[in-house]
Amino acid sequence: MSKSHRADDAEHAVSDRVRKVSVSMPDSLIRQVKERVGSGSFSRYVTEAVMRQIQMDNLDDLIADYVSRHGPLPQEALDKTEKAWSELEAKWAEEGF
Repeated sequence: MSKSHRADDAEHAVSDRVRKVSVSMPDSLIRQVKERVGSGSFSRYVTEAVMRQIQMDNLDDLIADYVSRHGPLPQEALDKTEKAWSELEAKWAEEGF
């Protein structure tokens, strides 16, 4: 399956047919999820977390593909991006976001 199809699959997973699966998790993690969302929303919470992880994995794939084709991002570009992001965060903080 291509990378773009994986992204589409992750975005549409909520509307897909639902099947029950068994997942092993530490008790403490199960307890934290239930405290946060209750038992009734446990599956939805875990599904959304897995979807976010797939999106992050797809971003990692895109970055690796870019680096393999063009080489590493120049440090100057990374520094400019970090500075711009910090300025945005400061602006949002001032505006109460």
